[in-house]
Amino acid sequence: MASPDSLGPRPVRSVHIPRNPSQDADEFRLSLLGAFELTQGAVPLALPGSSKRLLAFLGVRDRTVTRSSVAGTLWPDSSDAHAQASLRTLLSRLDQATRDALRISVLDLSLAEGVDVDLRDSQALAHRLLIVDLDSPDADLTREAIEALSSDLLPEWYEEWTAQESARWHALRVRALEALAQKLAAAGRWGDAAEAAQHVIAAEPLRESAYAVMIQIQQAQGDPAGARITFDRYRQLVRSELNIEPSPALEALIASPVPVTPHGSVIREVQTALAGENTRDFEVVASGISMEPSIRHGDKLSVSPDIDLEAGRIVIATHGGAWIVKRLALRDGKLVLRSDNVDEEVPLADVDVKGVVVELRRTI
Repeated sequence: MASPDSLGPRPVRSVHIPRNPSQDADEFRLSLLGAFELTQGAVPLALPGSSKRLLAFLGVRDRTVTRSSVAGTLWPDSSDAHAQASLRTLLSRLDQATRDALRISVLDLSLAEGVDVDLRDSQALAHRLLIVDLDSPDADLTREAIEALSSDLLPEWYEEWTAQESARWHALRVRALEALAQKLAAAGRWGDAAEAAQHVIAAEPLRESAYAVMIQIQQAQGDPAGARITFDRYRQLVRSELNIEPSPALEALIASPVPVTPHGSVIREVQTALAGENTRDFEVVASGISMEPSIRHGDKLSVSPDIDLEAGRIVIATHGGAWIVKRLALRDGKLVLRSDNVDEEVPLADVDVKGVVVELRRTI
């Protein structure tokens, strides 16, 4: 088991996204992403390894924890009595600054109120980005947000509890980074979108969806050659590592690029006339998962603006400047728009309905 004091070179830490710009200068800041650090008033504090382990554990748990649970986790190879004694010794030797960062009672422990934790902030950011069909505020679509999601949790700590929590955070941050890349692309910020997608690929080199996002970004920037290189790199990788081929959907993306329309986070390729049909009808390509299994990401939807709105029908609309696809439902006698698998609802009066989905085409 590696001691935090004997770890190798410190990786780059994630950037702090303040919860409150006017936070007190003496507020504690606990950094757990990329490398451990406790600061007070922006001044790093030198701590022994045992204090780091205690603070890190409480920071990851982000709640009050019983003394017995703390002792059992930090000294897993000791008897209960010996682990409890080790914890009492550790608490008695804490310096004043570390003690001020903790809330210590006879039965349990937690971080003191007001201690800011980068993991907590980044988790909140990740969950906001993963809300399907919700346009993120500008504060979440920044380079700082990319950095906040680009570091693993205590990557060079090898204790069992850190491994479990690190795996959970890694999965969350990768999904959020991919969502961030898509949102940045929808906003037309191709450079930042490509950077976010590249971080996903670096974290999980076999994640096909990340390559799909990168390929779309390159195509949108007018770089079909770069998109082809990205595809060929992924194909060579999965052939050598997994002995499989890229999915038909990724093959189709190279063969028939789907443009990313800025400011359209849910619907892309809007207002494409259907050949041989009513020219008022149009076709869209769905992006997102809020209507699965009825409508999947990449499905092509034929839409007619000439069909009456009735409960149960799926419609295409704009809401707050973004295109959305939702199902009509009745609530208290009035029509509302709902997702099929996400608990969200939009009043019909708040949207501009463009038409009703009359046909779906899906590549199998």
